[in-house]
Amino acid sequence: MFDIINKNKKEIKLSNEDEIINIVENDKKNIINQKDYITLNIKKRNLECIFLFIFIILMLFLILSGLFQNKSYKNEIISTKIKYNSYINVAYAFDSHYEYITHVSMKSIMLSQNSDTYIIFHILVSSNIRKEEKEIIDKVCQQHKNCEIKYFEMGERYKEINTRGYITWSTAMYYRLRLPDLLPNEKKILYLDCDTLIYKDLTKIYNYDITGKYFTGMLEPRDLSYLGLNVKNYINTGVMLFNLEELRFGDISKKIEEFLVKHNFKLLFPVNDSINTVCHEKNGYFPPEYIQWGFCNVHLADKYINDLQIKVDKEEVIKAYKDPYIYHLIGYRSKPWNGIPNYQGTVCIDPIFRFYEMAKKTDYYYDIIEFFKINREYLINK
Repeated sequence: MFDIINKNKKEIKLSNEDEIINIVENDKKNIINQKDYITLNIKKRNLECIFLFIFIILMLFLILSGLFQNKSYKNEIISTKIKYNSYINVAYAFDSHYEYITHVSMKSIMLSQNSDTYIIFHILVSSNIRKEEKEIIDKVCQQHKNCEIKYFEMGERYKEINTRGYITWSTAMYYRLRLPDLLPNEKKILYLDCDTLIYKDLTKIYNYDITGKYFTGMLEPRDLSYLGLNVKNYINTGVMLFNLEELRFGDISKKIEEFLVKHNFKLLFPVNDSINTVCHEKNGYFPPEYIQWGFCNVHLADKYINDLQIKVDKEEVIKAYKDPYIYHLIGYRSKPWNGIPNYQGTVCIDPIFRFYEMAKKTDYYYDIIEFFKINREYLINK
């Protein structure tokens, strides 16, 4: 009997020990599980913190990179101002096969410009511009260190606007309308057609007072009565000083584009007529001495004066005729690349020879006369 009791005691004791051991083991496991849980939580929170930190850093980087780009652009201009006394923004717009013409115009700027002025060329080109064409343009600033070139490829912009009317126009003529948006940090820019020759420093023209104006250009004797308008201060858009701040403030590019879409089929000169219709109340004009329109005699200068609706100083017109700042090769028949006309008093021959005289100062003179199939002997003899 006592044996049985002792045996039961032992079993109870063993049972209690097993339970205690099990309890201890379970407690250990619970402790380990709790530690693991805590460890996992810590790791999870650490990972969340790391991801949050990376996200914040990434967002800060994106924000600061945008600010930095804007700041770097401004710093670039500031450094330019420090190195040079001033800088001038000049824009050209063209499509394929205008590289030689544009090169000659750009070269004429650099040959006439003061060496302490920095020229920033903003080139607006079509999407089909070839590498070889850019290389010809780039040659200008490879030879002259106080300039740089920035390209803006316009893609299919303005393709939707009809380009057939009185004359078949290239869509490149519309590119200039985008300058206020393309250069959000600039106050003004001088736009030049590719068929311009520059003979004097552009600083005086660039610093001309354009306060409160949208565009400032050369007066042109053109009639807009076919649109039901009497615009006396009609300006030619081939040489224009853009007041970029005013244009952005008035959202003028959009208004001009809307006018083009609405009236393009009947516009004789789409860009000229649209700018002079939409903006004529706030357009300005240069003194006549700045720009020469290819007058080859005093008679044509007199005709220009008489046809204008605004009175101008004849002496200034004659001064421009003899000693121009800018020589604009207007008129299809006077374009140097259209060949040498049979001159019989109806076409100014002067613009043609001016162009080739300037072309001689480039590395592409013989390439140019070959490209446009000009009789070399005729030019040399003249």
